Amino acid sequence: MIVTMTGTTHQLIALLAAFWILTMYPVSLGPVLAIIAIFAVMIGAVTPDLDHPATNILKRTIGGKLVHRLFTAFSGGHRHFTHGLLGISAIYFFLHWIIVQFLQPVYHPQLLTLLYAFMIGYISHPIADTLTDQGVPWLWPIAWNIKIPPGPEEVRVTTESFVEIILLRGSLLFALALLLSSHWSVLVLLFAR
Repeated sequence: MIVTMTGTTHQLIALLAAFWILTMYPVSLGPVLAIIAIFAVMIGAVTPDLDHPATNILKRTIGGKLVHRLFTAFSGGHRHFTHGLLGISAIYFFLHWIIVQFLQPVYHPQLLTLLYAFMIGYISHPIADTLTDQGVPWLWPIAWNIKIPPGPEEVRVTTESFVEIILLRGSLLFALALLLSSHWSVLVLLFAR
């Protein structure tokens, strides 16, 4: 049985990662692009699990089963291609290529910003899954799952366990609150034009 972290936890981790990166590299995107970028981070955070049959977004959309089948065929199964360095790189370069080759150059700066936001969410996903009992095959196609911490299984994250719901989410919310309170001006700048 594959036990995963829930989408909510992945999205919290992605938002924290995005805001942390934003504190190091503050930008001003304007209100519309900033909101879309936040959604891009959130979508990126759950995209690697589109090959998981329990993905909520697939259950709630028309054609979700077809998307699941296609994504699973593309990825080779849950936590394979989409969670490894090779897959992450391929997805980034493919999306970058689509933007540069097929979309109007006048929109490239905004679209690349959204691509970076999406990739922050996407990359945060396998990093977070490294904390689970299954680990992540970072060197896929080499079948070696890396798990952190290497200690006992009781401290690893499993779906809706005490460790995920209370310890991990609580820590994430606390860290996000601390980061927001100490760097509020960075968030205000993000929405400024």
